[in-house]
Amino acid sequence: MGRLSQWAALWTSGPLFSPWLVERVGTASRCLQLVCQQLATQPLRYRGAPTSTEPLWVANPDPAWFPNGIGEAVFAIAWSLYSYGDAFLWVTSRYADGYPRTWTVLDPAAIQVSTSGGIREYQSGGVWFDPVDILQIPRTPNGQLRGTSALAAYASNLTAASAAEEFAADIYKSGGVPWGALKPTRRLTAVQAAELQGQWMDRVAARVAAPAVLPPDVVFEQFQFNPRDLALLETREWDAKQIAAAFGVPAFMINMEQAGGLNYSNPEMLFTTWWRTELYPVAHRIDSALSTWIPRGQWVEFDPSATLRPDLSTMATTWLNLLDKGAVTVDELRAAVLDLPPIEAGEALELLDQPPGAKGTPLDSTVAAVPRPLEAVQ
Repeated sequence: MGRLSQWAALWTSGPLFSPWLVERVGTASRCLQLVCQQLATQPLRYRGAPTSTEPLWVANPDPAWFPNGIGEAVFAIAWSLYSYGDAFLWVTSRYADGYPRTWTVLDPAAIQVSTSGGIREYQSGGVWFDPVDILQIPRTPNGQLRGTSALAAYASNLTAASAAEEFAADIYKSGGVPWGALKPTRRLTAVQAAELQGQWMDRVAARVAAPAVLPPDVVFEQFQFNPRDLALLETREWDAKQIAAAFGVPAFMINMEQAGGLNYSNPEMLFTTWWRTELYPVAHRIDSALSTWIPRGQWVEFDPSATLRPDLSTMATTWLNLLDKGAVTVDELRAAVLDLPPIEAGEALELLDQPPGAKGTPLDSTVAAVPRPLEAVQ
């Protein structure tokens, strides 16, 4: 069974949904990129006892397929979840204690899931995997063998958006919509109609700005079109907002007008809402699943602190108030607000007593300024 027929069998009611259609619609492709890259940029933190050892896969689960680290693997997991409803992780090597050392993300379109004796079985291209080596992360863990894509319920909007974009492209490719028509009062053959059209074009080129003169048996009718209605803009905007809703993406992030404006919600608030209502549950589902691959008492979790970090003014005001109350130290304030290392009190006073540039440059150093003789170099 081919890929397209396989997915057609999964969604037999309503408009046909195909994961490949997602990449043909600009809004869907952009929303998919937004959610995947946002999850991929969240650092994955290892938590455990001080004596425990962080698994290799926390930094990079598959150096061959994801050479740039865990972020690319997380992107692939999120893409699989939103596009196909499931992500399938396969253990490629293990430590001596049996826990995974490396793993990779499989193509969700090629995986077939079945059950035997109450145990899920996985195969791809006739090759069966050991169920112990497969970690299935469903987007909708409702007990079914396969999860549901984020856009499966929005198949009609996705199909309509694709058709509308093709319709608009066809109009432009065909030279646009005719702005007028010559309507003869008598019946013409195809040849006669072409001759009349050619005569009109020749006369238009010759008369420049002079008014047209029509024979008594021809009537000219000018069409009145509303470009907005012709391009189906309102329908396309509705479909775009529905597709964005499937990913929980705020409308302003895809260059769409936010319903009700931003009078009661600024972009920062909308972004925070997007994280808390959509991205965080997905991130938690991923890190909870990954935590089953490490010993009890250890886990991994995404750290969204950089994403949800308030602006510098708010951060500074909050931490200065805490410093005044003695709740934090100067070093903690420097690390949290300015991302600076701790500084000793004596060194800070010494720097304050010195004028700018008093410490000089590396060129002022005797060691740096006086080269060693060549014969001294062994």
